[in-house]
Amino acid sequence: MDFRFFRPDTIPVWQNEQIITRFKNYKAILDGKNIARFLIAKTLSCDFKKEESTENLERILHEKSKEFNELLKNSNAVLKNRDTVERSYLNLAEEISYRYLTSCKFCERRCGANRIKNELGFCMIPKDSYVTSAFLHMGEESVLIPSGTIFFQGCNFGCVFCQNFDISQTWKGKANIEDVSQKVDKITLARIAERLANKGAQNINYVGGDPIPNIHTIIGSLSIQVSNICQLWNSNFYLTNEALSLIIDFIDFWLPDFKYGNNQCGERLSGVKNYFDVVSRNHKRIHDQGSGEIIIRHLVMPGHVECCSKPILNFIAKEIPKCVVNIMSQYRPEYKAHEYPDIKRKPTREELLDVKQHASKLDILYEPVS
Repeated sequence: MDFRFFRPDTIPVWQNEQIITRFKNYKAILDGKNIARFLIAKTLSCDFKKEESTENLERILHEKSKEFNELLKNSNAVLKNRDTVERSYLNLAEEISYRYLTSCKFCERRCGANRIKNELGFCMIPKDSYVTSAFLHMGEESVLIPSGTIFFQGCNFGCVFCQNFDISQTWKGKANIEDVSQKVDKITLARIAERLANKGAQNINYVGGDPIPNIHTIIGSLSIQVSNICQLWNSNFYLTNEALSLIIDFIDFWLPDFKYGNNQCGERLSGVKNYFDVVSRNHKRIHDQGSGEIIIRHLVMPGHVECCSKPILNFIAKEIPKCVVNIMSQYRPEYKAHEYPDIKRKPTREELLDVKQHASKLDILYEPVS
């Protein structure tokens, strides 16, 4: 691993045995020993017809997922010698993703907008995807930098404290989306990813806004990308089971948020129903069925230690113990937060210490990335 472009705090983190163990595949990709999952998926032949029903394609997807995970049990030497096929597992996932656009069910809002006809749901993203910026990010967790971040316009959440509200909320109804971001198709997105890889990115980091409304474009770009680089999903994680099934085998590393420890806070502060039920379900799926290499970001919010932070940590310790947690202290009252008495201040030192002590009591690994 070449540390020339890393922050000083990166080296000791990669000397931590628990980090090396939990992020074994990611580090092997960085070292050129392992192959990114999407490249392996390109070698898995998938015979399907476009005229087949969506239900039948979903059935094939389920079978191919099992076949893919069996394929992963092979040695790297075997995987490296496999040839890319003309119609692959990736192509099947892309076809299904475009079908979902006709009555959108990428996120658990399940708005049903026909985005193929440019109907708009809450995220306000039509059939095309829009990128606000793409660059080598040095501010992510130390094991992830330099991270090739691609920021998408729009978000399926309505967080009253959003710190990226300029690309997620405030433009809605005030600006044409093409005036504030670049329209990208799968070819353009793949070129952006390859450019970041060539600049020295350690991963391709899909973020926003949120990447969830852009699943179809991202999967399509994977069929074009050629660099052996980790694919990283950085998201609020409020996606449907169907949408997660489209990407779960192709993502090497997961960087999901875990904001609230109950459904009520999620609805009041982010405008989404059944928050904890949905997000905890998705976290468990990527832990048990996906790569399992995860850093959960938990932003400690003032007045929400007992109702949110501790229940989240309890769930993590019991259900998804292999993950690493970034206990984040960066909360500040932004956007509309001053209208909410409980969150119109920063968390206190005592609140932050209480959360970290609770994590330590549960033997949750957080210090190397927090």
